[in-house]
Amino acid sequence: MDIQELVFPHSKAWLTAMVADFNIIVRSAIAERGAAHVALSGGNTPKAFYEALNGIDSLPWEQIGWWLGDERTVPVTNDSSNEKMVRATLGKNRPEFDANFISWHLAPDYVSCAEWFGEQLVDKLGTPPTFDLVLLGMGGDGHTASLFPGTTALNVRDKFAVLTDVPQLDTRRFTVTYPVLDAAREIWFLVQGDDKRPMLDRLLSRDATIPSACINNPNQRVYFAKSVPITGAATA
Repeated sequence: MDIQELVFPHSKAWLTAMVADFNIIVRSAIAERGAAHVALSGGNTPKAFYEALNGIDSLPWEQIGWWLGDERTVPVTNDSSNEKMVRATLGKNRPEFDANFISWHLAPDYVSCAEWFGEQLVDKLGTPPTFDLVLLGMGGDGHTASLFPGTTALNVRDKFAVLTDVPQLDTRRFTVTYPVLDAAREIWFLVQGDDKRPMLDRLLSRDATIPSACINNPNQRVYFAKSVPITGAATA
C-alpha cells in the first residue's frame, strides 16, 4: 500500500496545511462518533504544530482525547519527557487539554504504567484501540514512536502498550505497538529537513528493514517540509 507524500517548501506552509487538515479530521470524528482521539508524537519536530493548535480557541477542545504514542521513562518534570513537552506547547494554559490527556505516568512503577496505559486504550478506544489520528516522527535510524530497530517491541502483537528496552540508547521507553498503529483511521508522519530525505525515501518505498515502514495501515500520509523548523506558531 502506498504512503501519500505531501511536500512543502518551508515550515510555514507545512504548518498551515497540517492545522487545516487536523481541523477536518477531528471535526469529522466528533460528528460521527461524538469525540476525537489523537495520539501525539514527541521530539522537537511537532512543537511548532502543537503551538499552532494551542492558539486556536475554536478547536473543540472538550471533545478531543489526547494521548502520547510513546514516552521516556523519566519523571514528567524532566526536559526529555514527551509529556512535559506537549503540556508546555499544546496544553499551555488549556485546562481542557489537561482534562482529556491520558498520561503514561499513572501507576507506581514502569511495568504497571505500561499495563495501565494498555487498559486505558482498550477501555476508551476498543479492541484493537482505534485512534482517529496518530502523529508520528521518524528517527535517523528509521524508528517511529519508540519502535527501534532490533528491539523486542517490534514483535509484540498481543499487547497494545509496552515497556521496551532500547539497548542502543541504554534506556527503556514506553510505546504503543504495531496493532495500535495498524488500526488507526489515519497516520501522519511529520518530517522536516532535507537531511531526512534518504530515510524518508526508504519509508516511502516500504523498506521493511526500518520500523517506520512496517506499519500495515492503508491511510498513511507524510507531511514533509524541506526547510528546517521555524520558531513559534503559525496562524490557522
